[in-house]
Amino acid sequence: MSCTQQQLDDIFESLVALTEGVPAVEQGALLAQLVLVLAAKLDDAPAIEAAIAEVAQRAGRTLARTLP
Repeated sequence: MSCTQQQLDDIFESLVALTEGVPAVEQGALLAQLVLVLAAKLDDAPAIEAAIAEVAQRAGRTLARTLP
């Protein structure tokens, strides 16, 4: 199911509201928690991993896993 532009705009606005005024370290923790909740609710971890990789690539970053 595709999202409309309005739905995407609403999601973006919610993300801004979630992280606005929050220190960077806490923002990272909030966004990590969000991704984990989405992965559980959507039951599609590979799609979440692909989305993370896509965002990293767009930002010119490589993903290096550091947790054992």
